[in-house]
Formats: sequence, structure tokens, C-alpha cells
Amino acid sequence: MNWFSTYRVHHRVAGKFRKGRVFILGDAGHIHSPVGGQGMNTGIGDAVNLAWKLAAVLHGRANEAVLDSYETERRAFARQLVNTTDKAFHAIIGQNLTGRLVRTVLIPHVAPFLLGFSTVKKAAFNTVSQIRIHYRDSALSVGKAGKLQGGDRLPWVSGDGIDNFAPLISADWQIHIYGEATEEMRETAGKHNLALYEFKWNPACGKAGFLRNTLYLVRPDGHIGLADSRQDIPKLSNYLSSFGIGQK
Repeated sequence: MNWFSTYRVHHRVAGKFRKGRVFILGDAGHIHSPVGGQGMNTGIGDAVNLAWKLAAVLHGRANEAVLDSYETERRAFARQLVNTTDKAFHAIIGQNLTGRLVRTVLIPHVAPFLLGFSTVKKAAFNTVSQIRIHYRDSALSVGKAGKLQGGDRLPWVSGDGIDNFAPLISADWQIHIYGEATEEMRETAGKHNLALYEFKWNPACGKAGFLRNTLYLVRPDGHIGLADSRQDIPKLSNYLSSFGIGQK
């Protein structure tokens, strides 16, 4: 042996992600084992979450209440991530029987076999890619319609002339109706300067979890802010006014 060093892993999450006008994100807010390669993705997720909220407030498109949701949403995920990577790391390096089995049997033999099943492969992809993240406990998350509720990531629907992710390139609040919007909904969207997208209903929409003719107010980061099966205008207006959305 020519060289040797001890590798020490820290698993930590900051007590707060915001204090007044100061925000922290990325490695400044959370640090953990590299198991799963989640560190970079998590930091980027923090940056995206904070960026659109800061931009909205600075440009008068939302009030400062939306900034309070940054810590609620991202710190909760950071705590969950640090907890899982800590357990995975200790399982891998363990010097007991369990650790040896993980290194010699589970990872080289069992894991590749299980990943041969499409269900397991999809679950692994959704976890590592972090597209399973939701913010259901956030103040910005309201309502439930079908399988989807406020805070869930907007499911992708494509084919038959539909690509509901294409409008997300605007990185702004928008209304999605999978079916047909009421005339009152169209007028309300125009009043609040919100883009309204009506997608032709097809079986793929239902399979993705959407309800027909239901209101989904989508956040700039592609998560659902408000879900309402009745296209309730007072509920939508109250939500928008609570956070000052679409003021300009």
C-alpha cells in the first residue's frame, strides 16, 4: 500500500433554509453520502424552486408569501433524502453479516435481476430521477381531483396531438384543462393574465390521473398548485389573490 486516507461522511441538514432576506440551498443546506448520486440533482432542485419564486416576487407576479414555501418544500425533501442515503451508506459499508450480504449478493446479483422487471425499473428510475417529489404539505398546494392533488408533479401526457409539457417552457403560472374550459374560466384566466391550455381529452389523460374538464393550476416548476374538479372560479380567484399571482 502506497497511500491511505480515511473517508468521513457527514449527513446534515441546516436548521433553516431562510432567515429574512437570506436563503441557503445546495450543499450549504444539506450534505450527505454520495450513494445514489442525489446531491447535484437536489441542489439543482433547490435552485429551481427558489429561482422562480424570487423572480415572481421581484417582477410583481406574486407576493412574498410564496417565498415562505421554499423552506417548507425543499427542507422536508432534504431531510428525507439525507435519512435514506445515510441508511443506504451504512448498509453498504457495514462490517457485519448484513453489510457483507449487501456487497456480495444484493448489489451484484439480486439488484440486476430485480431491475429486469419493468415495474421495479420504473420505480428505481422515478426515485433516482427525483420525479416522484411532491409538495403536498406546502401552503401553495390546494385541492385534489382524481389521483392528483395540489403539490404533485404534473404528469406527462403525449400523443394524439397532445404534449402537455410543451407549455411549461414558459416557466410561469398556467391553467390546464383536460377537456373543455367554461367561458367563465376563460374570462378569469384573461383577467389574471394567466395562459389557459385546453387539451383534447383522450384515454391517456385518464391513465395519467387527470379528471375530465377539471381545473389544474400549474406552477412555474411544473407542480400542481390548485386542483379542482368543478372549475370553481371563487376558489381559483381566492388562491390567486392569497399569493398575489398574476398581479401584472
